Amino acid sequence: MSPMASEEQISRNLKAVANAVAQQALEGLEVPSDIVEEMKRAARGEIKIEEGIRNTVHRFTHGKVRRARPLSSN
Repeated sequence: MSPMASEEQISRNLKAVANAVAQQALEGLEVPSDIVEEMKRAARGEIKIEEGIRNTVHRFTHGKVRRARPLSSN
């Protein structure tokens, strides 16, 4: 296991996560909160980035990313 990241590095990593989520919002997309939490766990060094990616891909391939929404607003 790699050494713990410094508080400064963790802060930069968390800002990068916030920026990535904000960029998606500017594109009209919403990142599910559980995916954001997974990204934050990786940013803090709690899990490896590869594990976060693997978990996210698993969610996408099993159709668990989108929440239920009505087909129309009428």
